[in-house]
This record gives sequence, structure tokens and C-alpha cells, in this order.
Amino acid sequence: MNTVVDTALWLLGGALLSVIIARTYDFVFFRKFDLQEAILDGNLSASIFFGLMALGVSLIVFAVLMSPSASNVIEDIVLTILWSFGTTFIATIVFYICDRILLPKVKLEEEIKRGNVAAGVFSGLIYLLVSIIAVSIILT
Repeated sequence: MNTVVDTALWLLGGALLSVIIARTYDFVFFRKFDLQEAILDGNLSASIFFGLMALGVSLIVFAVLMSPSASNVIEDIVLTILWSFGTTFIATIVFYICDRILLPKVKLEEEIKRGNVAAGVFSGLIYLLVSIIAVSIILT
């Protein structure tokens, strides 16, 4: 396939995957508030958290593209989707471990809802750190 077309498809696909995962995460896990409403209300904490999550997904797409290619494009796409959702799942577990065990006095989801920027940055960095570990696994 044409390199320009491949590049455009991966760019569009990666961006779309980031949005789908962020919206799925918002719908399935974040039940105390709506992401769109929070951003419309100017909640910087929610915006930072979901922006860092999207960055983490884009790192997964990057890693799959930079890793030794699978036998075909379809396999690369499937690997990208599986790694992205798998990383999101593991990051969610780490988020809840941090929320319940490491920071028992802080309810991260409630703090993000209130607009606590520190909670949003911390939560987003959890996702980003898990993504970076996944990237290192993919690239080895």
C-alpha cells in the first residue's frame, strides 16, 4: 500500500482509537461524572486526566508501529487494539490500587470531579506510566 495512505490511516486510526478508549473508560469506569460535562464546565483536572490517557494510547500505537512488523497490516491493527485495551485495563487496576490502598484518604475520581488538578495529573500519570511500561515490552 502507498506510504502516504498507510500513514494517514494509522494517524486516523490511532486518534480514533484514543477517543474510543477514553470514551469507553469514561462510560464504564468513571460513573460519578460525565467527561463532556466536566470539560464544558472547564474542569481542567478531567481534561488533563483524559488527555494523558489519550497520550498513553498514542504511545501504544507508536510502539506497535516501531516494533518489528507482524506478517501483515491487519495483524498490526489487531495488536494495536489489543495492547491499547489491555494497557487501559491494567492502568485501571493500578488506578484503583492507588485510589484505595496507596491513597486511602483521597478519592481520586471524586477529586477529579471537583476539579482537583493534582488528582487529575496524578491519575493521568498512572495511565501514562503503565503505557510506557507496555511500550518497553512491545519494543523488546
